[in-house]
Order: sequence, then C-alpha cells, then structure tokens
Amino acid sequence: MRRFRRTVASLAVIGLLAFGAVAATAIAASAGTIGSCSAQGDFADCDASGTANHPLTITITVTSSPDESVSVFWDTVCSQGTGAGTSSGNFTAKTPVTKVISHPYHQPDSCDVGVAGGLNGTGNSIKISIASSSTAPPPPVTAIKGYDGKCVNDTANSSAKNTKIVLWSCNKTAAQNWSFTGGELRHNGACANDAANAGSGGKVVLYTCSSAANDHWTHESNGEYVLKSHSGKLCLDDPGYSKNNGTQLVVYTCKDTANQRWTLP
Repeated sequence: MRRFRRTVASLAVIGLLAFGAVAATAIAASAGTIGSCSAQGDFADCDASGTANHPLTITITVTSSPDESVSVFWDTVCSQGTGAGTSSGNFTAKTPVTKVISHPYHQPDSCDVGVAGGLNGTGNSIKISIASSSTAPPPPVTAIKGYDGKCVNDTANSSAKNTKIVLWSCNKTAAQNWSFTGGELRHNGACANDAANAGSGGKVVLYTCSSAANDHWTHESNGEYVLKSHSGKLCLDDPGYSKNNGTQLVVYTCKDTANQRWTLP
C-alpha cells in the first residue's frame, strides 16, 4: 500500500484538534458533508477533515477520473461526556467507493475526523468527501422468498389490522417489501403476527407492532423464522407446501423442512 507524504501529519493534526492544541478550519455539522478535498495529477493525494456532532454513522466517499485504485487512511477522535476515544484504519479500493468508518461510541457528542487518500496510479483527479448522519440508516427492505420461489405478500399492500399475509408469485411490488429489524418482520409500519397468539396452525396476519412475543421472530441459519411465543417451537410455515397464490401463511411446529425456509429481506 502506497503511503502519502501528508498522511501522518494530517492525522496528527486531527488528534490535536480534539484536545484543542491546534487551530484549524473544519466544518461542524450534525448531518451531511463535514469535510472534503480534491487534487489533480498523477498519483495525486489530498487530505480532508471535519467535525461531526452526535454522529451515528460517518462515511468516506472517494471518486476519481478516470476510475482507478485509491488508498485511503482515516482517523477519528471522539468525545463522550468526559471521555475520549479514537479509531483509525485504511482501505484500498477502486473508485467510486463509499465506506462507513468506525468510531468508538454508539453516538458520541462529537468526532473530529481526518482522511488522507490518493491515486495509486496515473489519473486526472481525486475527490474525497466525509459525511455524517445522526439518523440510523433504515433496515434493508426487499422480498422474502420461500418454498418454490414464492414470496411473502401483504394482501392488497394493506396496512390494516388483521390483513392476511399470503404466498404470491414474486413480482417486485410494494406488497412484498419487508424489513427484519429488532426481531420484527415489518411492512407498511405493521408487523407479521401470529393472530391472537393461536399457536400451531395459527394464521399469520399484519398487526400493530408491540413487545408481544407473538410478533417477534428469530431468523435461524437454516432459514427458519422462529416465533418467540410458545417457547420458540413454532416457525413461519407455507402450509402443505402450497404453491398457490393467496395461500395464507401459518405458524407451525419447526421441522427444518423446505416449506419453513425463508430468505432474509
């Protein structure tokens, strides 16, 4: 990995910034771009720095013209109450590339960030941008596929309580967009639920998300969605290995069979 003539100096300045020893120009922001730089010429390199307030995520985006390999070094110094912590790292990748970098706290009071990067060959230009966000990125939303390639479908893309959750041919429509977060299978702001906590053979419906065990699931490595309720012995099930559109899903005793194996969203 090629090292840059200003890398060590740049990252040292960032460390001093966090403790007030060096004055420098930096952009403070709770979200959005907090620093950037650009340079031109063969093997060009540049340094970017900035301060993020209460960041959940910090990302580095590097572009070049033409696209080619770049090497990037980064360093963060973060404060949380009376404490301070650091993290650093590097990566080599082909542009365009965006990387989420680590910081030492879940959501620190502030982070001073320094980035040094450069082209690994001949090129016209390189640009580096640092961004932060105080909002956690949304969970992935996509289809859940099961037996015979059928998808989990919210009937008529409804958000009404007790809407049937059924099998349907995968068609990339909104009715098949699901997320799995915090143990909940979510769609349209509601959750997949074992209706009335019925137990084995119980129908799966859309219902208001809650802390109840009958709308919390664990996705196992074999593909099973195991319901928290009923001692964790029931799984999301395509009844009778159905291939018919409109078949309502149920919960049933976990058997590690093909009709109980589902992809993650």
